[in-house]
Amino acid sequence: MSKADQVIAYGLAEVGDPYVWGAEGPDAFDCSGLMQWIFGKAGIDLPRTAAQQQRATTPVRDPRPGDLVFWGTPAHHVGLYVGDGRFLAAPRSGERVRVAKVYGTPEYRRVKALGGPGGAVGAVVSPITDPITAGLGDAVLGSADWLKTGVLAAGGVALVVIGMWHATKGERA
Repeated sequence: MSKADQVIAYGLAEVGDPYVWGAEGPDAFDCSGLMQWIFGKAGIDLPRTAAQQQRATTPVRDPRPGDLVFWGTPAHHVGLYVGDGRFLAAPRSGERVRVAKVYGTPEYRRVKALGGPGGAVGAVVSPITDPITAGLGDAVLGSADWLKTGVLAAGGVALVVIGMWHATKGERA
């Protein structure tokens, strides 16, 4: 399990806990306290406040599950991107930790300890697709995600074809 997967799993385990301003867990959280808690459980140190967490991370244009989502500069709110346009949120007093749809125009930032894309396929695909997505405007970044998916699918089909060819070439001899 990747570090990003661990962070997400720890975060989802806190769904339903109450928001309490200034709380750092384990039974109640504010937004930055939740991020510090779940990253800490995965062995990654984060500063305490949303603004400090924002300064300690690297901006990205291609959010991946495990990235942090910030609102404001300096940040006044932070959540954990879980993919598919959704994030783990400790929203405000009177509410509970939950998964919600990303709203507004937040800034996505990556924790260095999470590293790059996981797996061998990600290591092959990212050098091809990342320069493409980096050069595109925000209006077409969703299309770039489809491009990455297409490249991955094409790579999978190519591996199957090569495997089938390799398996049958010995029978013809």
